[in-house]
Amino acid sequence: MAIDLTHLLTHPPPLLATSLLLTTLLLLLLRAHLHARKTSHIPGIRYGRLPLLGSWIGAYHFLRDPEGTLREGHSQYPTGCFKVATLTSEAIIVSSPEKFTEYLAAPDSVLNGQDAINAGIQFKWTMGPGVYHRPYHIPLVRGKLTQSVNKFLPDMQEEVQALLSARVGEPKGWEEVGIHAMIVDMIAKVGNLALGGTPLAHNQEYIDAAIQYTLDLMLSAEFLRPLPVWAKEMVVGVTPAYRSKKRCERMVGGYIEERLRATDGGKVETQDMLQWLIDSAPAEERTMVQLNERLLGLQVAAIHTTTMTLTAAIYSLCAEPDKYLEPLRTEIKHHCSDGHFTKETLDSFAKLDSFLRECSRTGPIGTLASGRYARTDFQFKDGTLIPRGYIVYGNIPVLHKILSEEDAQFDGFRSSRLAEEGGSGKKQPQFVSTGADYLNFGHGRHACPGRFFASAEVKLILASLILRYDMALIPGTKPMRLYVGMTKIPETKLKIRMKAVTS
Repeated sequence: MAIDLTHLLTHPPPLLATSLLLTTLLLLLLRAHLHARKTSHIPGIRYGRLPLLGSWIGAYHFLRDPEGTLREGHSQYPTGCFKVATLTSEAIIVSSPEKFTEYLAAPDSVLNGQDAINAGIQFKWTMGPGVYHRPYHIPLVRGKLTQSVNKFLPDMQEEVQALLSARVGEPKGWEEVGIHAMIVDMIAKVGNLALGGTPLAHNQEYIDAAIQYTLDLMLSAEFLRPLPVWAKEMVVGVTPAYRSKKRCERMVGGYIEERLRATDGGKVETQDMLQWLIDSAPAEERTMVQLNERLLGLQVAAIHTTTMTLTAAIYSLCAEPDKYLEPLRTEIKHHCSDGHFTKETLDSFAKLDSFLRECSRTGPIGTLASGRYARTDFQFKDGTLIPRGYIVYGNIPVLHKILSEEDAQFDGFRSSRLAEEGGSGKKQPQFVSTGADYLNFGHGRHACPGRFFASAEVKLILASLILRYDMALIPGTKPMRLYVGMTKIPETKLKIRMKAVTS
């Protein structure tokens, strides 16, 4: 007779719950102690002097003030390595461009970028083992999706205009608008035109669930990360991420199965990310359950980081509308007189591209970048050892050169002006380009594969806003800096003023 343990997992008795909590705490303390021994040669920032509790004290300071902790680490060890702690692990940080470039050059068999992402998001448990073991979607995003930007742009532009008309309209006077809520919904809908087609983009229940899934995934990953494998196997079925996946299966499972049947019958008309996934999937991945997981994984990459980038850019624009709004509007009108955007049109917006790059340089969406998980011990040229099992990161505030007040000063036309002053031989650094001094999309072999699509999406929406509306911060308000672990997010509740352009 089978024994049903579901009730114990969802409603554990007090003694079992207490035992699991104590076991987890003991494992964390033991792990912190063992890790401290492995990295005793690497100084910890703000760890204090108490034995065993040093990393916990460091985690408190890092979570409370991540940028300040990273600046302090750089000031003490500008060319070396230091470590910071989170509640579940330690991270080794490099600040110098030379060391950053050195570790990025290591082969994946030594320092692995995908492993670093997996360690943070817990792919195997939050998204599914298929996404963890067979990331066949990455070359599709880098190839098929990037090559098809022009194909999707007309429908994306129509969607943007319809959503702006519905959410803002044509106000003759100033109206206050909650911009973040509007942008996250718009990004999700516009992006899903390419990911799964109109049936997904116009399914508001699914859009809301896809937006929520990222939050559920992050919460689940934080809970699962410190647990041993046997404990993860026990509780994974009751995590918020698992419940989100099942909820989305009920919403769009029938649509995915319909697309599978159409492919099997040779009646494929739609070409979008879902179709490319179906066409390229290994046999074990060609199921509704696996494709739903894969689509949700793409939602995580497509929605929230793009929303954070665009929302922060809108706040920067609204902070200095007199300086930036009219020059940007003039450029957009000059290159797009007929009002229809193409990829070539979006690429011609030099000032808009410069503005977005400067937003990402001075207000990046994270404090650490380009994580690499050490599959084996890795030794820098100066002898510093990164032990197996650790993740090494680049220090964004330092690498982005935003330590001093002068360097951190926002200059939206910095890149386009430098290119103009340098003459025809000077190439303007682009919003989508990557380098050791600009890490919005990462850098190296594991740079964001979808950055060209995301760039087109951000430019399309921002250019549409600029053509239709005057925008400004409400007097006496400004966006706050908010942090969730290593991620810096823009204010979500701040409203801005908007009114229709009259000429």
